[in-house]
Amino acid sequence: MLSVFALYGNAQNDVKTYINDPYDHSREHSADITNMKVEVSFDCPNGKVTGKVTHTFIALRNNIDTLFFDAPQIKILSAIIDGKECKFSTNTDGVTVYFNQKLSSENIYNLTFTYEATPKRGIYFIGWKNQNITDARNQTRKQIWTQGQGIDNRHWIPMYDNMNDKFTTETIVTFDKEYNVLSNGILKSVKNKNDKTKIWHYAMTKPHAGYLLMLAIDKYSVKKTKTKTGVPVSFWYYPELPEKVEPTSIHTEKIIEFFESETGIAYPWESYSQVMVQDFIYGAMENTTATVFGDFFNVDSKAFEDRNYISVNAHELAHQWFGDLITARTGTDAWLQESFATFYSKRFFSLIEGSDKEKFINKQEIISAIKASENDNFPIRHSSGGTSRVYQKGSSVLSMLRYVMGDEAFKKTIKYYLTQYSYKNVESKDLEKSIQDATGLNLDWFFDQWIYRGGEPHYKISYNKVEGFTNINVEQIHKINELIKVFKMPINFAVYYKDGSVSRKQFWIDKQTQTVAIPNEYNKQIAFVLFDENCEITKKVTFNKSNEELLAQFLEADSMIDRYDALLELKNTKTETKRIALIEAYKREKFVPIKAEIIAQLAIDESSQDFLVSEAAGFNSEIAKPFINNIKNIAPDLKKILVRYIETGSYDIIEKSLLRLCSDFKNEAIDYLKKIEDLYINKKIYGQNNNLYIKFLELSVLNNYNAIENTATLEQLSSDLYEFRTRIAAMEALKRLGICNQSSISKMLDAALSNNGRLAAPAKNILKYFAEQSKYRILIKDSIDKTNSYTDADKKIFKDGGFY
Repeated sequence: MLSVFALYGNAQNDVKTYINDPYDHSREHSADITNMKVEVSFDCPNGKVTGKVTHTFIALRNNIDTLFFDAPQIKILSAIIDGKECKFSTNTDGVTVYFNQKLSSENIYNLTFTYEATPKRGIYFIGWKNQNITDARNQTRKQIWTQGQGIDNRHWIPMYDNMNDKFTTETIVTFDKEYNVLSNGILKSVKNKNDKTKIWHYAMTKPHAGYLLMLAIDKYSVKKTKTKTGVPVSFWYYPELPEKVEPTSIHTEKIIEFFESETGIAYPWESYSQVMVQDFIYGAMENTTATVFGDFFNVDSKAFEDRNYISVNAHELAHQWFGDLITARTGTDAWLQESFATFYSKRFFSLIEGSDKEKFINKQEIISAIKASENDNFPIRHSSGGTSRVYQKGSSVLSMLRYVMGDEAFKKTIKYYLTQYSYKNVESKDLEKSIQDATGLNLDWFFDQWIYRGGEPHYKISYNKVEGFTNINVEQIHKINELIKVFKMPINFAVYYKDGSVSRKQFWIDKQTQTVAIPNEYNKQIAFVLFDENCEITKKVTFNKSNEELLAQFLEADSMIDRYDALLELKNTKTETKRIALIEAYKREKFVPIKAEIIAQLAIDESSQDFLVSEAAGFNSEIAKPFINNIKNIAPDLKKILVRYIETGSYDIIEKSLLRLCSDFKNEAIDYLKKIEDLYINKKIYGQNNNLYIKFLELSVLNNYNAIENTATLEQLSSDLYEFRTRIAAMEALKRLGICNQSSISKMLDAALSNNGRLAAPAKNILKYFAEQSKYRILIKDSIDKTNSYTDADKKIFKDGGFY
């Protein structure tokens, strides 16, 4: 049930109603932390942290006699303030310190905790219990890495763990000298402690939020470069995989330079590092000066074509300004970080791939926003807004803000905003106020409908031709109530005529029903009408158009996104109606997603096979995928193309081509498997996260090609010898094959207990799937009961998962 709150003005009926956010308040604290110095060492096989942390802080009020620090499940050994021991008590949430002498306002104090912890969150020990590693390129690594956002650094450091206080940090790590250690800020020193260990000392010179403190430890190599503006850049990578360095690290320096230009603010820290880690629980994390990213983005040139790091790279780099330099005061304003990072990542693609790419990404964001509103109408600025709003919708709203303000005023605002609040906390009102201060514009109406309220406009459009004009009727048909109002936006209208000319005009649409008139002095014949030309507005539209109008729009609209919209509307149209237009458009269209959608629609059409054969050899990965997925009947000429894809395609294309060939030509399946074996498997080319290897093994078992040996290999790939994406893919292959035995069950149970939810959740689902069959349920239960290492807590996880 949603709660609402209302704002009352002076007039009797002047009431504004919004969805209440119970978390829209900042955590109280009586001390301002100015520096946190963390000194740690580790017992890796046991996942143990031994540490000392010193908090330098200023008392914010007089007569403070206690302070609380977040430290769940941490064993505090001592607490010392300014050299004197003090009493403390702990509970499940943290530690309370009792001062012998009350603290005085504005005085500076130093409080030190010594402690031990075996945390399950915040810091992760990867691979240390596995003694069977034989392949450094393909099997699990031995690492330590941290993930502080949202409030997880408290699990390995006693600290004030909230985004509303910012302080400098120092990190001092004692570790095996064969490894390399990364943390935030400047590396002040590396010293030998003894023959086996070193001490790394990092320090920040500017304040940042505590959740942004990080560690990453592995036997890394480091590629060092500089931007044209002098920012030192370091890329930390696995030395066993040097061929992946350039495809993964591409554009980093260019991204920094672009964001400096776009924001008007120089990169705000002394250096920038990126470090890959195994089994990361998110995609990446924008820790100040040191982004951590999942090594599933670590790609070679073939994998680059399927999925690469560029978008995530740009997103995390934008956070160095939006999230790290300025930080939201509470999670309610998380959009000030995530929407901006998503927006600037999208903007970067306009530099490297053109404005059409930026517009296409924006369209996907709009689709995501509309889909989210099918479930609820939370606003962007709300702790329950959800990913699609805080990331995608917020980014599309910032594109609209830039559209409404104009590029110059928008950039001026961003520079002013970042300058005013550098190294501080911010709220949405600070951005709104910055617009007024920097440009004189009052955009309270924009923030009210797009930030503080939920929903999107749903426009119903029709038009009719009258003497000298085209009348376009606009009706806002979304549900209008106290929470979602009629939207007000400047909207571009265009009338395309059959003689090739166009009439354009912008109108402010701010009423539930409006009619706008576009002059048509010579009563020209209309080819089609565009509402919101170039898709500037986040919206849903109902606008019934004939096939003739859609085909004209698809072929003649100036904007790529308007052509794309027409193409999607034509998806369910009979192929004979659109075939000629699709082929004509394919030959002249440059934007790859449009070409891919054309191929997806033609692939099901047998009469288009000659055209497909003539073009398919030149398909890139993005176009080849819909071709392989949608082609119905594989004629001999198309079969040759799939065989060629096996030899030259990206890993996804090889996998998809192999699957189609083995499925459609079963008598030749073993020949294709042997070809894959010769080209890739025997050379230890396994694909991204072993995707090619796993599909080869699955199809080999299915076609009885070395089935026993390949089944055993598939089971091994589901074990903790491999990173989580390989394990998931291997488990899913075993599920499809119906293989469930003691060996595979033990590996799935291990996965189900992982701290990485992205591994544990699919493992539980697969175990539950098998447990629905009585013979496998008994086998799973026996496996659990006969293994002495499972604790009661483990068995509860199994029971809650529905397979025990």
